[in-house]
Amino acid sequence: MKVYPEHQIRNVALAGHSGAGKTALTEALLYYNKLIDRKGTVEAGTTQSDFDPLEKARQVSINATLVPLEMDECKVNVLDCPGFRDFVGEIKNAIRVSELCVLVVDAENGVEVGTEFAWSFAREYEIPVAIVINRMDKERANYEAARQSVEDAFKIHTVPVTLPIGEGADFKGVIDLLSNKAIYAGGKEEDIPAELADTAKAARASLIEAAAEGDDTLTEKFLEQGDLSEEEIRKGLREDLEEVRFVPVLCTSAEKDIGLFALMEFFMEVAPSPEERVGFRAYSDPSDKESEITMAPLKVDEPFSCFVFKTVNDDFAGRLSFVKVVSGEVTGDCPIVDTSNETEMKAGHVFALRGKTQVPVEKLSTGDIGVFAKLQNVHTGDTLMAAKAPKKCYEPTHLPARTVHMAIHAANRSDEDKIAMSIHRLLDADPTLHLERDSMLHQTVLGGMGDSHLEVAVERLKASSKVDVVMEPPKIQYRETILKAAEGQGRYKKQSGGRGQFGDCWIRLEPLQRGEGFHFEWAIVGGVIPGGYKTGVEKGIRESMNRGILAGYPVVDIKATCYDGSHHAVDSSDMAFQVAASLGFKQVAPKANPVILEPIAKVTISVPETYMGDVMGYVSSHRGRISGNDQNGRTITITAEVPEGEMGHFSRDLRSMTQGRAIFEAHFAHYEPCPPQVQEKVMQESRIAHDDEHA
Repeated sequence: MKVYPEHQIRNVALAGHSGAGKTALTEALLYYNKLIDRKGTVEAGTTQSDFDPLEKARQVSINATLVPLEMDECKVNVLDCPGFRDFVGEIKNAIRVSELCVLVVDAENGVEVGTEFAWSFAREYEIPVAIVINRMDKERANYEAARQSVEDAFKIHTVPVTLPIGEGADFKGVIDLLSNKAIYAGGKEEDIPAELADTAKAARASLIEAAAEGDDTLTEKFLEQGDLSEEEIRKGLREDLEEVRFVPVLCTSAEKDIGLFALMEFFMEVAPSPEERVGFRAYSDPSDKESEITMAPLKVDEPFSCFVFKTVNDDFAGRLSFVKVVSGEVTGDCPIVDTSNETEMKAGHVFALRGKTQVPVEKLSTGDIGVFAKLQNVHTGDTLMAAKAPKKCYEPTHLPARTVHMAIHAANRSDEDKIAMSIHRLLDADPTLHLERDSMLHQTVLGGMGDSHLEVAVERLKASSKVDVVMEPPKIQYRETILKAAEGQGRYKKQSGGRGQFGDCWIRLEPLQRGEGFHFEWAIVGGVIPGGYKTGVEKGIRESMNRGILAGYPVVDIKATCYDGSHHAVDSSDMAFQVAASLGFKQVAPKANPVILEPIAKVTISVPETYMGDVMGYVSSHRGRISGNDQNGRTITITAEVPEGEMGHFSRDLRSMTQGRAIFEAHFAHYEPCPPQVQEKVMQESRIAHDDEHA
């Protein structure tokens, strides 16, 4: 593949709801540009961009796939994005490195939840947006209804760039309002059908008027002459795209190869190039990631730098780093440095990737997207740059908090060590996953963006480790405490011939405020217990606290005071007082009104106002306390406190009741006592687990 200057490069992310036909459209563009001999299908698992075995099995996109096209001295890097928000890291990074986000909308269903998410990601990074209404050949296809759904959902004006000739089974071509021609399958151009001439004339007039708004000179000419040239229309549309004054709309049928020529022309003639981009988000002080974020311009005449937006561990090709070149150019033999860890290395093998097929390139230049092979210490979100050049550091893509957590372990406990390396590779490639080892509850918890996300992660873990991995709901991190003061004696005496063991201490337990932890006070006077045994007493109490009072969970927020006791000049020892203190705790704690504490999460839910009542009712039914709700347009943000024990199916249930439109984040807030019925349930589960363990 030849090297293209930045003004001849177009980086386009195809995003939107799952099933809208993004992958089919990518496949059709490959076929149309004669890069494949026949089109594959998602159902058969034969497309170029959905080549992952899990994508084939599930018949949905999981990865953002790079597919470069070449047409008329222009390179179009198409990034085919997943449709499920579970794979938000893939979607956001792909949109961020593009100069145009194309929202693919189903002609039957209009805007759906995946479209809404992709729109929000594009606006977050100020990426221009265009709409492609796809699947116009389907039975209930309705171009106008789909276009209206865009205006209703995003409160923005849309302007057609192409109009359909027929709909459903009668869909046979498009009217390209830029060229003012009818274009049929295969790119065949003809005059606009007479019955559609008036419709096309009115739509073209609206397009020209919209284009004129983007430039004062064009506005003046339009007012004087009432028309613009084709080149002037394109110039005005490019400026309108940058300012998001309106959203251009095109229509296609990926299955019938209709509308593809006009779409490619739109990419080449209207879509912005990297040189027109405002800039790439970077730290003003490259050495300080708390510094202000600035927009670093894409410049050809500066030393090489790039942003790593995706990392893949491939069984055959090894580690692959997908990059967007922000400045300069790079070849395979260039010395580069990773500014996140100051590691210096050679760029290694540099190439483009079409699906899973490597396409050789001489070098990567400013604005282009490509791949480095076998850069072992490079991660998603890193900045790579020319060695010895002034340091740069691009801001990693902001990702939302994980919403679903599941405990994972090898089905055969003896295989735990075998999955360790595979887990590391998994986390390394996917920054939206998080792993935490809970040593107290003896579980490994994997956090992700949704149920599907974790299911895919575990399937990958099984495949790479060749070990059966079990995924199950995590145990809740309950705690225990006391509600009133109590005191008593702990006495340990043992004689077995020779030196015995003797320890005697009086313990007072008092409750503390929530979150204060553990305080130990040594209140011995008169030397009844030598000060040297203080450590043993405290250790004995701490060990008993870790074993719990009611259900085996750690005890928190108490003050323990050792205020009296006795010792033996020969038989007393640190260990004896440790045991005595432990016995004292076990004797006193049950008298101090012990309770089980449950973790409470602060939950923030953003949901369309249509579903507000259902969501608030659901939260309340799960012992949640709603603390407020704020309205922002048609979206309501609900804040609540919900016991973590009630959130096992929170993500799944919210998705079901809101058709996937709810977004939520949950963070640990504090502990508070369980209701009596919940406490009894926790104690019963603890007894069962204890019996099973000792069976």
